[in-house]
Amino acid sequence: MLDAIDEVSANRWEAAKRRADELPGQIRPEKIERLTASFARELGAAGAAVGAVAVAPAVGTGATLLTAFAEFGYFTARAGDLILTIAALHGRTDPTIEERRAWALAVLIYGSSAKDGFSRAVREAADAGTATADRRLPIATLQLANRVMSRSLVKRYGTRRGLIALGTAVPIGLGAVFGAGANAGSIRKLARDADAFFARLPYSAIDVDSTDITHRRLG
Repeated sequence: MLDAIDEVSANRWEAAKRRADELPGQIRPEKIERLTASFARELGAAGAAVGAVAVAPAVGTGATLLTAFAEFGYFTARAGDLILTIAALHGRTDPTIEERRAWALAVLIYGSSAKDGFSRAVREAADAGTATADRRLPIATLQLANRVMSRSLVKRYGTRRGLIALGTAVPIGLGAVFGAGANAGSIRKLARDADAFFARLPYSAIDVDSTDITHRRLG
């Protein structure tokens, strides 16, 4: 999961901006609706394909679960693409890699509570006196906040996706129906959550001149 998020954060921002620019529609809600529908179709089809493996007579439950968990990483990466594209639609420009990582983690882990979850992680990571009057967030604090959120990724987001993976292993065709519906529904919810998060992002900008503490340990 973290590898997928890191890949999206580091290498897919330009693609997200192009995707946002190419979306049809005149206003942001229309564009987000089109974007969501496209991703829901794609990921719904992927979920159905995984569930269809369970129907094959030569494929056992173990192989079906392996296929489902492989799809787990693909879904996470595409969910990250969705989140970054919605960020671009909200006019976010030139974010740092750490900022893009924070956005993906916050929405994937906390969902509709992404703003509050992100703010809690920042408070836990921040030293006394790091807050600024103009709501600028030091890059050092953001790096630690990402570590704080990463510790919750498996427990919260991973558990939800793991349950979906188990559901797709149901035989006689039910897994395909479940996988398609669960993935499409998850994408629609992620889009709503990301839209709400970027509409009220809890900081004004990133202070990139603060000290990088990538190797600092959390307590």
